[in-house]
Amino acid sequence: MSSSARPIVAYIWLCIGIVAISFAAIFIKMTTAPAAITAFYRMVMTAVLLSPFAFRGLRDAVMRLTYRERWLFVLSGVALTIHFIFWIQSLFYTSVASSTLVLALQPIFVLLLDRIFFGVRVKVRTWLYAWIAIFGTAVIGWHDLYGGKTALLGDLLAVFGTVAVSIYFIAGQSLRRKVSSVHYSFLVYLVSGVLLAGYSVWKGYSFVDYSRADWEVFVLLTLIPTVFGHTLFNTLLKYLPASTIAMGIVGEPIGATVLSYFLLHASIPLLWYVGAVFVVGGVVLFLRSMHSTNVPPSET
Repeated sequence: MSSSARPIVAYIWLCIGIVAISFAAIFIKMTTAPAAITAFYRMVMTAVLLSPFAFRGLRDAVMRLTYRERWLFVLSGVALTIHFIFWIQSLFYTSVASSTLVLALQPIFVLLLDRIFFGVRVKVRTWLYAWIAIFGTAVIGWHDLYGGKTALLGDLLAVFGTVAVSIYFIAGQSLRRKVSSVHYSFLVYLVSGVLLAGYSVWKGYSFVDYSRADWEVFVLLTLIPTVFGHTLFNTLLKYLPASTIAMGIVGEPIGATVLSYFLLHASIPLLWYVGAVFVVGGVVLFLRSMHSTNVPPSET
């Protein structure tokens, strides 16, 4: 594949990943298992699927890492763990549309962290395009955001989860320069799985007492939003900036809302269609701006 074709292919895979992660909130709404248990099996099952590929060259990959980079792996695992606990829990208090709306604020945090820690220079018009898309997601979730104290608690949990996943993306962008996507995903999921297991033991959650429907959700979460979502995004970090991937994920509220309409019989308000125009337009303009005008940070 030529170097000029790689960005195009990467954007196609990014779209596939966005569709995949749009199923996450739908599946989570279908289970009654605690957030930590749902996330635990999601991480463990994915790590098991990756293990045949990850074990090859894993020791050499770890040995090449510096002390700081190994701690970055731990940070990534911790951040991903916090994200899952807070965001999955948010779906027990608020709607799919509202929770994914808050999650769409992720690009703002990623851009800020990129600017602070990596010196990424972002053009003013890029920020403008980002805010256009964010405004679109605000329009989509406007009605649901005023659903009462319970909904507001869910939104707050989603905010904490969004900050955490932004840190996860930033740390991953740095580590992906040294290790393959398979090794990175396997190690981070392993760290997160161990942390989630410890948290579940501390909370006294059962690891086995769940219905067949719950186990089916665990498997679906593993195969669709994790393998073809998070794991795919980890691979794309080699070809696209973390902020670009994060901005593309702003399209998740659209996908999740459409899926909730067909699968959960949720109603879609008229304002959703207005917001969709801003989201899609903002994402397209942002991606073009990031690809053509932003200046990458200098190597340190």
